[in-house]
Amino acid sequence: MHSPVYSRSLLVLGLFAATACNYDLNERPAASSTPGTVGRLASVASLRNVRWELRQLAGQPAPATEQTPFLILHDNRARVEGRAGCNKFSGPYTMAGPGQLRLGPLVTTRSACASLTAEGAFLKALNQAQSYQVRGSMLSLYGIDTLGTPLAQLEAVPDE
Repeated sequence: MHSPVYSRSLLVLGLFAATACNYDLNERPAASSTPGTVGRLASVASLRNVRWELRQLAGQPAPATEQTPFLILHDNRARVEGRAGCNKFSGPYTMAGPGQLRLGPLVTTRSACASLTAEGAFLKALNQAQSYQVRGSMLSLYGIDTLGTPLAQLEAVPDE
């Protein structure tokens, strides 16, 4: 027969193991509120199959375009698609680890557009993205420097 100390030890060990199983590898502790620092990351599931519309590009309000630039990360095909303004784009994406996101190579349609400057800047930001952070309804994409200004900030909106 087992002693009461042995039984309690097993109970404590079991509770510890059960608690450890609830740890989400996609979440990180919140960092300081300094802009640009990587804080709590949303689960990968909340990142995918969401329409993300461009709100800021390199720290500045999103430039006016013919149509609002957006992207959607599809989880069933590991494909990204969206609109850069006048033209549509698509391509593969990879998520090698928590907070990591690489888009591309991206292909675009070649419609005759009034101006491609803003569109080109958005596509460049997408191609340079290496990591992401989600806070509330905002998605920030970062290049190599995850402590600096995000390459782009997008907001989750209902899909049209």
